[in-house]
Amino acid sequence: MKFVITFPSSHLAMHANKTFMNSKIICEIIPTPRQISSECGFCLLGEIDDISTLKEFNSLNKINFDKIYIKKGELYEES
Repeated sequence: MKFVITFPSSHLAMHANKTFMNSKIICEIIPTPRQISSECGFCLLGEIDDISTLKEFNSLNKINFDKIYIKKGELYEES
């Protein structure tokens, strides 16, 4: 499933992107979609089999994020 993670600032989005580069979770930094409200203009888009793995990774690495969304076509559902 595809996911989007939003952040409070661009700095935190870039820091999280570097953290993910050193993991098995593949993602990329993209502009925050208009459908999602966020204080930051960037977010991470990635793909993972199990969303609980993503939440555990964020917790273990102390990633400061706003929300996690599941991407379903052109729609985003908050996780």
